[in-house]
Amino acid sequence: MREEDPLVCHCLAVAESEVLHAIRSGADTLEAVGLYCEAGTGCKSCHDPIRALLRDHARRELARNRAPKSLRQLSLFDDLVDDSGGRRKSAPIGSHKR
Repeated sequence: MREEDPLVCHCLAVAESEVLHAIRSGADTLEAVGLYCEAGTGCKSCHDPIRALLRDHARRELARNRAPKSLRQLSLFDDLVDDSGGRRKSAPIGSHKR
């Protein structure tokens, strides 16, 4: 690990470059990143930075006219998933599902 490659997951000493490699290799959820490089499988304090990396990657892919591999990558849908990873029962205001 280099100084310009900060740790994302301190519990398991996983560097940002390892998380980015996992995402570029197809990991499109927190769970998939954890399976690929173990980041986020300890105390879970790194979940927000990992989500940010997933969102940034999805935005870059969309800017290149590529659809993300999972709609969970889009920040628009973050509010539809509760903290336990399950789907919310109620639709957001303005949704066509009422």
